[in-house]
Amino acid sequence: MKRKIFIFVPINIGRNLESLLKRKAPNTEFITPSSSGEELKYFADIFKNPVKEELPELIVTLQPEILKHFEQPEVRKHYVDFNTEFPELRNDLKELNFESSQSFVKPLLYTPIIMLVNKEVENPPKTWKDLLDKRFHGKVLAPNAQTPVSKAFRFLIKEIAAGENTDLFFETIKYSGLPFDVITGVNKGYYDVGLLPLPFARYNMGKNLNTLIPEEGAIVLPEMLFLRKDASPETLEVAKNLFGKNIQRFFSQLGALIPVIEEIPLPVEVKTEMNFYWKGWDWYKNLVIKNS
Repeated sequence: MKRKIFIFVPINIGRNLESLLKRKAPNTEFITPSSSGEELKYFADIFKNPVKEELPELIVTLQPEILKHFEQPEVRKHYVDFNTEFPELRNDLKELNFESSQSFVKPLLYTPIIMLVNKEVENPPKTWKDLLDKRFHGKVLAPNAQTPVSKAFRFLIKEIAAGENTDLFFETIKYSGLPFDVITGVNKGYYDVGLLPLPFARYNMGKNLNTLIPEEGAIVLPEMLFLRKDASPETLEVAKNLFGKNIQRFFSQLGALIPVIEEIPLPVEVKTEMNFYWKGWDWYKNLVIKNS
């Protein structure tokens, strides 16, 4: 059976990264779903009754719900505990508690989620909690509800709201397509506020838009890497390459994503403000499991 690598990364870097990795592993089947819905279905199918030979040797994903599947011992037993073959997390992220406490998860990069606000909105929101104000009901646009961005926002806003009723807000939020659709909807004034991965802030130039990191901090999505215990040398080499200087620089400079190795400068969008809403991996995993 042909070995498999599953990879689903932010859309702005997906094609280039996939093409690069395929050159390094020409004898490997790459599974690259076209949507978050397709990704979720794939995980549900392969992890329902996990068979070692059918499990990908390498999984790379932003999808929070995969952590729920790795709570199953019959899934977990097939994947490694990461060791010193892989580089340590950069010090500035260690200081902010981004070091993985789950030995079977290796963070590959981090994606901040911010607000996009139409410049004509009077008294724009300053915090995530401000979005619960009735004046923003029906005026907030997010990517498709199954995307990691919208899923993470949904369970994090419940925590940030500290017990306030969020049901009405979620009934009025609009989910539509991809980040580019969010940019268009807010730019044209159909919506006041959009949820956007930080990398897409680069597409706002010349538009009627402001980007905002709320006072609580940007929501952060970790890109997670899982490696099967019996992975081939070729697959292991692909995994190590993802942490190499060239690909990590690609994440930072072209993708505006936060690299995890020390040698690579942060993207210009976060150099001056490392303000994130993040309380550690145990906290993140527990939120995911509670809300999945």
